Amino acid sequence: MDPKRRNIKIIVLMIFSGAIIGTVFGDVAAALLPESVVRDFFTLAFDSAKYGLAEPFVLDLRFFSITFGFTIKVNFMGVVGMGVAYYLLRYYRV
Repeated sequence: MDPKRRNIKIIVLMIFSGAIIGTVFGDVAAALLPESVVRDFFTLAFDSAKYGLAEPFVLDLRFFSITFGFTIKVNFMGVVGMGVAYYLLRYYRV
């Protein structure tokens, strides 16, 4: 395996982690800031970036049931977190 090539699992994990950490920072900033345009900016959720099931899918087989559900909702700080993760992946070799 070429040492300059990255494993796709590492790339996806880092970008996904950056989105989660950035979204958490955005939520914390929104909780600490007073009601203003800046707070609205940090909590701005990109509606076009919200993907998933509108309601959970339930598989009921009488003797057990399984509920499936997954939604991705990214705010502005989540996008910033993905950018930071990309920067770290690009310039720091792991």
